[in-house]
Amino acid sequence: MNEEDKPGQPAPEKPATPAAGGEVKEAKPKPAAAKKPPVKKGPSYEDLTDDPLLKDLRERFSGGILSGQSFLGQPIYTITLEVLPDVMSYLRDSDEWGFNYLVDLTCLDYIGDEKRFCMVYHLYSYKSGRLIRIKARAAAEQMVPSMTSLWRTADWLEREAYDMFGVEFSGHPDLRRILLPDDWLGYPLRKDYDIKLQDQAWIRKHLRIRKVPE
Repeated sequence: MNEEDKPGQPAPEKPATPAAGGEVKEAKPKPAAAKKPPVKKGPSYEDLTDDPLLKDLRERFSGGILSGQSFLGQPIYTITLEVLPDVMSYLRDSDEWGFNYLVDLTCLDYIGDEKRFCMVYHLYSYKSGRLIRIKARAAAEQMVPSMTSLWRTADWLEREAYDMFGVEFSGHPDLRRILLPDDWLGYPLRKDYDIKLQDQAWIRKHLRIRKVPE
């Protein structure tokens, strides 16, 4: 038995095989696996702390102020529907805050919730240059107080919310559809509205177009 064949001893390393031409090629080390970059988290809602407006609203309207949060630097105040008219009037007329411009009014549909609709108001103050959001939830059958007496821009914005979501506003001077025909059935931005069907009766009546069966 040769010395190298004895059991229990490691086998000697074999020399590198010469390549064509007599040159010896050394084995290249495998590159280290590239590290995956850390997953970046998206923006999130954060609770407001030491916010003067939130403190003021809670002192004046007590339990009607549900929460104060911030999203991408914009303050959001969630309130009850019952205090909505008083809060909005105060925000507009207060010398300290002066939110005298209703930039936008829209609605979110949380189908299945007891309070299905979330009204969202964007208010701007020319005095301070601040933009805030006010949110209030309403059940499907509830009337939402109109803001037309405070801001003229609420007129068409509330009509749009009525047209697309079916939200009715108490105190609106002329609540009717603004984008769709008056006799259109259904509200296209509700989660249970079938956009593929639309209002076939209206289409047949006014456009004389019939849907071809598949």
